[in-house]
Formats: sequence, C-alpha cells, structure tokens
Amino acid sequence: MVKRKQIEELYYIRAIAALGILIIHGTGVFAVNSTFNSKAMYLGIFFNQFFRFGSPVFMMISGLVLFYNYRSREEFNVKKFYTKKVLYILIPYIIWSSIYFLYRCYISGISFSINQIPILFKEIIFGTAFPHLYFIVLIFQFYIILPLLIRYLTKPMQENPIKLFFITFILQAMILIYGRYFKNYNTAGIVGYFNLYYWKSIFGWFFYFIAGGILGLNYEKIENYIERNIKLLFIVYIGVMCVYVGQVYYNIFLNGGRDYYDNFGSIRPETMIYTLATMPILMWVTKRMVGKFNIIKTFGTYSLGIYFAHPIVLEEIKYKIFSKFPAALGYSRLSSLLILVFLGIIFTFLLVLLIATLKNRWLLLGRIPKFNIKLRRNTTLVNIND
Repeated sequence: MVKRKQIEELYYIRAIAALGILIIHGTGVFAVNSTFNSKAMYLGIFFNQFFRFGSPVFMMISGLVLFYNYRSREEFNVKKFYTKKVLYILIPYIIWSSIYFLYRCYISGISFSINQIPILFKEIIFGTAFPHLYFIVLIFQFYIILPLLIRYLTKPMQENPIKLFFITFILQAMILIYGRYFKNYNTAGIVGYFNLYYWKSIFGWFFYFIAGGILGLNYEKIENYIERNIKLLFIVYIGVMCVYVGQVYYNIFLNGGRDYYDNFGSIRPETMIYTLATMPILMWVTKRMVGKFNIIKTFGTYSLGIYFAHPIVLEEIKYKIFSKFPAALGYSRLSSLLILVFLGIIFTFLLVLLIATLKNRWLLLGRIPKFNIKLRRNTTLVNIND
C-alpha cells in the first residue's frame, strides 16, 4: 500500500464525533424523563439533537480512510487488512460485548452461568450486548464487502463523484423515508426482517460510507472548495441545524409530549442533510486546530476506546451517584444534566487513558499507541489513516 500524507484533522473530527455520541447518550434520559417544559428538558433535547451527526460522521470517516488508502485492488492486501481488523476491532468488540453482558447480569442481580453462553454468542453476532455495540457489527459489514466496493466504485468515485454522490443520496433517502414513514413492523418474511433491522445494516448507512469514500478520493479538491466557500457553507449549516433541531421541538409541542421521542434518533432522512451540512464545517474548524489543543487530539486518538467504554461509565454514574442523592440530583435538574455529561466525559477519558498505559491495551482499545504522561507528544504516532 502506498503511504500517503496523514490527514491530521481527522484526529480532531473523530474526537468531536466521539464526544457527540457520549453527549447524546448522556442527555437522552433528560430529554425524555425530565419534567415537561423544564430547562433540563430543553437543554437535553438541544444537545441530544445537535450532536446527532456523531455516528454518521464516524461512518463517513471510515469510508474516507479506507478509500483514501486503498485506491485500487493492487493496493488492497486482503490478508493484512482483515488480520488487522480482526485483531484490533473484532477482538476488542467481543471482549467489550462480554463485559457489557456481565454488567447487565450484575445490575439485574442475575448470576452468570454456562447456560447463558449461547445468549452471549447471539448478542455478539447481532451487536445487542449493549445498544451502542451494533455500530461495530455495522462497520464490519462494510469491511466484508470492501473488496467489491474498491473494485467497482473506486473509478466512479474519481471520475464521476457528483453523479455517484446523488445516486447514493437518493437511494439512501428512499430507504430512510420508507423506514420512517411507511414501514410495517407486522410484515412477515424478508420485508419484515428488513423493516426491523435495516437501520443496523449497510442498507441504512451506505450513503455515509460512500460519501466518505468520495471525500477520501477527492479530499484536496473538496477541501479547497470548502476554503473558498466557507461563509456560504456556514450560513447553510446554521440554517439546516436550526431546522433540524427545531423540527423536534415543534413536533413535541404540536403533540403535547415526548412519547414518540425515539423517532428522532440518528437514523432518519433529515440526518443525511444535517450531516452533509456539518461535515464541511468540521473539516474547516479542525484544520485550524491541527498543532493545537493536544488534549482534543489525544481524545480522538483513543476515540474507539471511548466509544466502547462510555456507556458503562454513564450507567455507573447514574447508579452510584444519582441514585444515592435523589434530593439533589434528578432528571429535571439542569445542574444534574451538566454533572452527568461532565463526569461522563472526564471519567471515560481517564479510564481509557489508564487502559492505554497497559501492555495489552489492544485487547480493549484496538491499535493505539501507549499513553505516557511524560511522553504525551508521542501518543499519536500510529497512522490514523491506516
């Protein structure tokens, strides 16, 4: 594989995306369970919706990195690629799935037994050991079909990127509009399975992956376009963001409640437009962060570990702190929202950095450099584009 120049701003984009996902999971309970019309509800909904670009941006970066590096079948070493993915993503995923399975047993007061191993195995296969783990199974679906994508899409991505972009955008929009407005959960057969699981399969995310691939193969051209048109792009972003978040507030007040708030997750057609408006802004902003804000770069370096670890940290904060001080901490308090999010970020980051000091850190965090406080500048030597 040809060694290409690192895209340094990807560290920072990954950090912001990982931070956004953590904030989504930290604020969701406030958006849904706080007293209606409370400040905690308003702020919880805002942050929960504002950072909805997190998972789509992660998917775009995955496509970007892979197509940035593997531009032809000759550059794609099948054995080396899948060996690395199994060692540094699949094995950590299996371990974290087991940890979350045992954690669920612990908080439910259930003793683990050998009879539960088939259940654990099924949950590992389908990414259901904890809600966020489906995304790793989703990423692996793209890894599996990557050789085909490289063979048949690399040339169109380079020669007709706009045409391919709009084709995939329209196809993805059709699927997401169907899934949001027309699907029937009671349908049987193949369509029934599609209705239930499309959102955690390549059918619900292929646009972001392909769009990321187009970005990776045409990065310099797109980057130059963003630099020339940043004022217009920023105005578009502000407008799209206001409509995207405002839509949720409008529907909640129109219906007088939040009973259907789950409908406003990341896998909806509006998120496609919101992500497309957000990505250029992230690229422009993070390019100016390169060489600065080392703590953010470190956060991005260990973003996979942060993704794996943050739910268990948030749950422990809720169980060990919030439940012990119900009079002072509750889901209708603005201060409680800020405390949960702040402690979640700090404790997750510290936990991951602690694991990153270990010799066998790859088992939990993947292929990342060892964290050493005295050698903090050397924590980003691993090629993030690999």
